[in-house]
Amino acid sequence: MVQEDLSTTAFTVRALRQYGKNAFPDSQVHTTTGPPAPHLITCWGTYDPSRHEYRDNLVVHATLDSAGVPEG
Repeated sequence: MVQEDLSTTAFTVRALRQYGKNAFPDSQVHTTTGPPAPHLITCWGTYDPSRHEYRDNLVVHATLDSAGVPEG
């Protein structure tokens, strides 16, 4: 990730997790505490044509690299 001052911040993917739409762990994915930890959320799994949606979500969990921590 490129910062406003053109320095970079690096993240490492730590896990890929598949969750059913009815079992999505909101409290684990949508947090406001702790270090930056981006999550990419996308549709996944079997497509349900009657509902026009996929049955699951895929969540990519990442963490801030220690080498990417800005000094200061």
